[in-house]
Amino acid sequence: MENSTQIITKLSELAQVVLEKLKAEETDVTLDFQDMSVQGPGPNGQPGNWRLNGKLTLKAKSKGQDNA
Repeated sequence: MENSTQIITKLSELAQVVLEKLKAEETDVTLDFQDMSVQGPGPNGQPGNWRLNGKLTLKAKSKGQDNA
């Protein structure tokens, strides 16, 4: 997947994009969350609602082809 501002609607699509980018020789990945809601673990093992709003930047540099 190339650089784009494609809207991702599934967590599996997001994981695919991030993993592809992190396999590259050297890359920066910026994810921009705009009022995103995710259900995950909450207090006392009960489901909780997580709200994400902002940017997350990941940077990776490969040390060789064996790390792909």
